Amino acid sequence: MEQVLSWRKGLFDSNYQVFNNGFLKFSMNFISWKNSAIATTPAGIYMFKSEGFSKPETKLLNNKNEVLAIITYDWGRFQAKIVFASGDTFDWSFQNSWLKRWSLNNHQDKQILFNASTGSGLLHTNVDDDLIILCGLFVREYYSRLIFGLIIFICCMLTFKSIF
Repeated sequence: MEQVLSWRKGLFDSNYQVFNNGFLKFSMNFISWKNSAIATTPAGIYMFKSEGFSKPETKLLNNKNEVLAIITYDWGRFQAKIVFASGDTFDWSFQNSWLKRWSLNNHQDKQILFNASTGSGLLHTNVDDDLIILCGLFVREYYSRLIFGLIIFICCMLTFKSIF
């Protein structure tokens, strides 16, 4: 069954809300200076906890601190792999150079396509699993923060270079 859901986030924050037919389906709130988030769905509360720098990964935990999924990142290609405890594996990747379209795909029967505009977007899914959708939004925000940090770093370096 294919669904079209909408999502939005604040302009200066990283709090996502996903809607189905105008009603809030679930939300995800990022912790300010960390690549971690808390997600609330009708099924429960979940935590995305990121660790590592050279081989970064994020663990999706339930409220009993059990690992439900592990997300690993490929910074060079802006891709990620999500492996669920059930054995399901999804590949996450951007679909265009403007970083406004991305997808999650298990290369069998499950696929989610995400579209973004300023602070909102749509997602087309044939999967009825909130955690998979949350993972897709989390990875997008992870890379958005990485790119933003890189831009700030470059601007600071250029500013310091011109001072000295």
